[in-house]
Amino acid sequence: MNYEFKIGINEKEYDTFVRNFPSTSFMQTPSWAHVKTAWAHDFVGLYTKDKLVCGAMILKRKLFLGKKLFYIPRGIVADYKDKKALKTFMVELKKYAKKDGAIDIKIDPFICFNEDNIQNIRKNKGIEVRKSFTTNTNEIIKELEDLGFKHGGYKKEVNAYIQPRYTMAISLKDKNGNFYDKESLRRTFPKNTRNYIGSYQEERGVEFSYSTNKEDVKDLVSVLHCTEQRQHIALRSEKYFQKVMDCFPKNAVLFFARVDVIKYVNFLKQDLEKHPDKKEFCEKQIKEAEEIKKEFGNKPLAGATIVMMPTCNTGIKTASFLYAGTNTKIMPSLKITNGLMYYRLCYCLDNGCDYCDLGGVDGSLNDHLSTFKSKFNPEVLELVGEFDLVINKFWFSMFNAAVKTLKFVRSKR
Repeated sequence: MNYEFKIGINEKEYDTFVRNFPSTSFMQTPSWAHVKTAWAHDFVGLYTKDKLVCGAMILKRKLFLGKKLFYIPRGIVADYKDKKALKTFMVELKKYAKKDGAIDIKIDPFICFNEDNIQNIRKNKGIEVRKSFTTNTNEIIKELEDLGFKHGGYKKEVNAYIQPRYTMAISLKDKNGNFYDKESLRRTFPKNTRNYIGSYQEERGVEFSYSTNKEDVKDLVSVLHCTEQRQHIALRSEKYFQKVMDCFPKNAVLFFARVDVIKYVNFLKQDLEKHPDKKEFCEKQIKEAEEIKKEFGNKPLAGATIVMMPTCNTGIKTASFLYAGTNTKIMPSLKITNGLMYYRLCYCLDNGCDYCDLGGVDGSLNDHLSTFKSKFNPEVLELVGEFDLVINKFWFSMFNAAVKTLKFVRSKR
């Protein structure tokens, strides 16, 4: 079979290809390339009989002395079983990288070593997991190594690689592959989680909404600032999230949680009449609510998130939960983050998603992100991590040494 390797593929052609290739990530779309403005990019592919059979969206980062790093996030887009096409593609890609001054081609494909339920891991519960993502993993790894890729190791720290090796995801289907209804989904959560969502929050004035209007990004950012201050971290800017909304008008969705303070105060007063023994709690909550109303208004924003809905049209459709923020001053006793999580899951269920990827966690499963996400009975996905196809061994070793030195200097500050 004759193959032809092309660079600079037409953006619309590549977008159609990647969206119709099974189970692809939004990080391989041209839209993501336009979000990553700090990187140059290219769309490359292998054709046979004028048909695009495998390809990649490459992000290019300038390093030093004209050298570059090629990074293919959550790629390549290829059928690993078609070994001849895959080998031809990688041989030609390596030639292109060398010609363009790249010292390395880095990939981190969404390939799982293992999928298990969090309760199985922590409590040996014996819960059955469908293992949708763990398919021919060992064969794929061997194929990549045979093509010259070097595995980057098995570190567990959430920031050890460009993308986390461990992530948590919630399946919106049961063990037989049938979609849950919303109540059945809620029933999969532990009791101390599910009791605080649904009617519990509705009665107390908690309201949820979603938006695809980029003007609402300012509300997301206002809540993210609360998280930044609380955790002493720096997240993304308003400009960045507006860029995401512009580039993914049909996929990026904002979610918000607010509290109708007047409704909550009325609930507390009625609850106090019915249960005089709750006087101390109700009066304390009423006082807190009235103070919140003075500072933030009647419907303060308590939480906000952004979700990337699936960009692929076939295969496993996974929604990615990207960033989330919480204003912990707004009635923390109402467990609003629990309700906002459930609201997002229901939205994804209504829109035909198979999974919701809650995002990266530390492989120890002892970090604060794992603690929160574990409340929703997720599956833990251990991914294979990064692979490097080294183009220039000398400059690649120099680059790694520089990165290690920089990390050491930062750790001593």
